[in-house]
Amino acid sequence: MRHGKRHRAGNALAACLALVAVVTVAGCGSADPGAGGAAGEDGGRPLVGVAMPTTTSERWIADGENVQDQLQALGYDVDLEYAENDVPTQVQQLQDMIAAGADALVIGSIDGVALKDVLGDAADAGIPVIAYDRLIRESPDVAYYATFDNARVGVLQATQLLQGLGVLDAGGEPTGATGPYNVELFAGSTDDNNASVFYSGAMQVLTPYLDSGVLVVPSGETDFETIATAAWDPKNATARMQTLLPRYADRRLDGVLSPYDGISIAVLDAVKGIGYGSDALPLPVVTGQDAELASAKSIAAGEQYGTVYKDTRQLAEVAVSMVRALLDGAEPETNDNASYDNGVKVVPSYLLAPQVVTGENYRQVLVDGGYYTAEELG
Repeated sequence: MRHGKRHRAGNALAACLALVAVVTVAGCGSADPGAGGAAGEDGGRPLVGVAMPTTTSERWIADGENVQDQLQALGYDVDLEYAENDVPTQVQQLQDMIAAGADALVIGSIDGVALKDVLGDAADAGIPVIAYDRLIRESPDVAYYATFDNARVGVLQATQLLQGLGVLDAGGEPTGATGPYNVELFAGSTDDNNASVFYSGAMQVLTPYLDSGVLVVPSGETDFETIATAAWDPKNATARMQTLLPRYADRRLDGVLSPYDGISIAVLDAVKGIGYGSDALPLPVVTGQDAELASAKSIAAGEQYGTVYKDTRQLAEVAVSMVRALLDGAEPETNDNASYDNGVKVVPSYLLAPQVVTGENYRQVLVDGGYYTAEELG
């Protein structure tokens, strides 16, 4: 799962310096913080705490390594911790970072509402907090938010499902296909703010087709709470998929809206177990997110239909530029100061654009873009 380190870390400094050409207000500056950057409390190298949710998803490993590598390339000390999806562990890790005198915190949260007290401690210590990819809710102590356009992710996933079914053409225009197509819907974890945003974006696209009968959900399960996947865990997705499959004894499953690649692979494995994947019974159209290696290989092999690619190298660049700006006493660049209300404040945000990956363009996007090598994809 740590394959990404090799081809991402080597570009860390160059990527950061390239970002500076765009994010001039944050600037990478000298690699020596003492030559113009902020110094730590002891007058030495600034310390940045990086708290990530889990190593069970390869994308979070890549996120943590990318942020760490780029911060270290700037001369910062970094405390990178993973909490393995355990909220008390993440809270303790953050408390330890605060006690160690961290100058800034970058947090990919597990539970979007469970960090209010520890962030209050950080604020009392004058430590700025950057929410990384997942919005931290119910706290006034989140300075900035670095993420992708998450509503757009949901729109792209739903559009991809409709294109795979033939309801929309490659340009996103209706083909006139009326179906009905049998589909099932999966969502992410209810404790992750992004999951509901992905769902809302997808349903914005799918609802007219559900209302018209072009799409049919034989299980009847369409509301967010029912289709959510606790902890984004593929095992939970497998269990739910297996409860849905008996409904398809006398009908074909045409498509599955999956919000994340780990869930996508779990769904595909489940349907293969009852005979899908032959000429007589093709695999359903299955969407995804994150371009994880297993799904990239599956797309290359013509199994998973597609995924939504979020280049974590770029997200790391944004978060690192925010850290640098804050420690230099500057204002980080943002491009959305209205969309992300965490229940207490609107958090200034920088949104990156996600990208669709299918069998048609995976080599161009993932291989030519340097995210994977051709050998890795097989």
